[in-house]
Amino acid sequence: MTHSELEELRNQRAQLEEATRSLKKKQKKLEDNVLILEERVIIDELDSQQKQLRQNVSKLEKQKNSLASKLQSEPVQAPKPPKKMKPKKQTPKSKKKVPSVTEAESDENDGVTITAVVDRPVEKQKTVSKSKKQVAKKKRFFF
Repeated sequence: MTHSELEELRNQRAQLEEATRSLKKKQKKLEDNVLILEERVIIDELDSQQKQLRQNVSKLEKQKNSLASKLQSEPVQAPKPPKKMKPKKQTPKSKKKVPSVTEAESDENDGVTITAVVDRPVEKQKTVSKSKKQVAKKKRFFF
């Protein structure tokens, strides 16, 4: 091997090492750029989500303000509570069958009213007329 061949091999080695360093620098730079771009993409996605949320919040605030102004301009009257009916205590001495009359709702178009007569004892009529609240009151327990 001659001295010139050795020089050529060393030059070739130096060029390859330089190319390797250059490629490593380029790789590092590209990796940094990729990281930067990934962060920008994430930021853009978050920004778009935030804009969407702001729009939703804005719509909800407008709706809330609209409803609040509607409530202020049109005072809503609370429905009056129904009067409490006290059950009348009747103690019939004998269980007589009293015919009860029930009427079904009639249609406005045909003007027909249906009336049914049912023989029921007086006591059963009382139980039918009791409201749910009265039944619930009986079941309350106080401790």
